[in-house]
Amino acid sequence: MTSDVQPVDAQRRLSRRPTPEGEGRGGRPTRTTRRSRLWRGVVGVLALGLVLEFVTRIGLVSPTFLPPFTTILGEAVDVVGRQDFQEAVLSTVVSWGAGLALSAAVAIPLGVVLGLSQVSYRATRAVLDLLRPIPPIALIPLVILVMGQGLEMKLVLVVFAALWPILFNTISGVHDVDVKAKEMARSFGFSRLAVIRRVVVPSAAPFIATGVRLSSSIALIVVITVELIAGGASGMGTFVAEARAVGNQTEVVYAGTLLIGVVGLVINLLMGAAERRFFGWHTTKDV
Repeated sequence: MTSDVQPVDAQRRLSRRPTPEGEGRGGRPTRTTRRSRLWRGVVGVLALGLVLEFVTRIGLVSPTFLPPFTTILGEAVDVVGRQDFQEAVLSTVVSWGAGLALSAAVAIPLGVVLGLSQVSYRATRAVLDLLRPIPPIALIPLVILVMGQGLEMKLVLVVFAALWPILFNTISGVHDVDVKAKEMARSFGFSRLAVIRRVVVPSAAPFIATGVRLSSSIALIVVITVELIAGGASGMGTFVAEARAVGNQTEVVYAGTLLIGVVGLVINLLMGAAERRFFGWHTTKDV
């Protein structure tokens, strides 16, 4: 009798154990903690800006190579109002969104199949391990040769880069599904497809969402990089590259780079907020 009571008492003590400071249920950061992190980030950016302003104003760095931070901010405000920059932002965001959506459309079904079938996973693992380390930038000449410069080129490279986090997170999520839940669904007469649709995919959804969030940052990096290197493809990267190619536009280059960072920050915040909104109950730690 005593041996039956002790585990229950121990479990109750564990359930009453306080969560670490700054963490909510499932180890997720609380809203106050996230707000504190945001403010620390703002303070860090302002401190960096003050340092840059100081070193340029006292002449440690030539304004030709590094304009004062206040000058960059003023130029960024002007750049935001320019129609060509607004069109560049739209082009980049469309390429990013389309590439991310295509990555998810390919990676999620493939991840479900490989997660459910050990035979399929073992058969394709060597190919996946071979392709995964290839940097997408190395494929730019080949893709340009085959597809030319334009939206299609960016989409192919974004899909290749953003595919992997979604794919492997989906596989991990499928492996994490409770076997008893699948067996119970089958006992109620669910077909194999119905089990996948009603049990496997919903259970793996938090893992998939984390993969999509990680891939969103990768997709934006690849889009900007392709626009900077490839040329001909419109977007924020092309805007910065063209400003760099024209003399006496150093401020525009820095302003465009700063605004690229702002766009990336906004996308990351939105993706993180969406993940917390729909899967905040999940115990997966934030990456």
